[in-house]
Amino acid sequence: MPINRTPPPASPVPMSSDDTPTPHTRAIDALEQTTILHCESAPDIPSLTLNVTERKKRKHDGMNPNIMSYMSEMFSVYTNEQAKLFKDLQTIVSSIKEQNDELKKSVDTMSSKYDEFLSRISVLEAEKKQDRYIIQQLQEKIENMERKSRCSGIEIRNIPKNNEETKENLCSTVKKLGKYLNVNLQDSDIKDVYRTYSKTGTRPVIVEFNSVIIKEKMLNEVKRFNKTKPKSEKLNTSHLNYSQKNIPIYVTETLTQNTQKLFYQARIFQKNHNYLFCWTSRGIVYIRKNENSSQIRIKNETDLENLRKTE
Repeated sequence: MPINRTPPPASPVPMSSDDTPTPHTRAIDALEQTTILHCESAPDIPSLTLNVTERKKRKHDGMNPNIMSYMSEMFSVYTNEQAKLFKDLQTIVSSIKEQNDELKKSVDTMSSKYDEFLSRISVLEAEKKQDRYIIQQLQEKIENMERKSRCSGIEIRNIPKNNEETKENLCSTVKKLGKYLNVNLQDSDIKDVYRTYSKTGTRPVIVEFNSVIIKEKMLNEVKRFNKTKPKSEKLNTSHLNYSQKNIPIYVTETLTQNTQKLFYQARIFQKNHNYLFCWTSRGIVYIRKNENSSQIRIKNETDLENLRKTE
């Protein structure tokens, strides 16, 4: 069923004030109106297509040859640069690999040498320990030999020195001292007599007897004499008829250098830790806390250090 559309209002044709409708113009207007109505109900397709503007498509005739050549050249340059960079990278990687291989070899070499050094150090430490033990044994043997060589000697300190002193004068002084102590000494009993140097500058007199028995007798008599006398009357220079003021005379057995040092340290220990006795006998150092305690033999400085820890 056809759809009836309402025709649009006809546009009035402008007319001039001088124009007046005629029968001919009326017929033309009627014919135009009839044509418009006919077009609204059944449009004429062929007539409409004549007014449509046709869109022309862009023809693609291909890219510019210059652009293609430029792009190809750029791609070739980029490819060459990448190839060069890759080659340089390979060279660097190879160099790093060689360096790593050399470093690994160096580390392996150092590791083997380190193990070798550790082994050598262990051997050297064992040898050092053995050498130290041997040295200690040799020192003890030398100390014993020196002690035996001095086993018959005594040391007399604070005897005034004479400007014209000779061995005969010293021998006479020793015999005079023995006589005062009730020890009858003969020239044959004295092996040697001489003065020695000391740090104090007193130069004590060393007397070597031919018998250890005579030496022990002299030391015992000195102890007995001093024990029965007050301090002012203990053995001094007045007993030997010297004109100088009374100077105490000390008589002890001769000690080795190591024993003298140890005896000195033992006396300091005695004073600091309230030990009553410190003495030497046959070249050996002893200390004792009091009359009721037992004597302690001091062989070396380690013994004194152990005693300090127990105090």
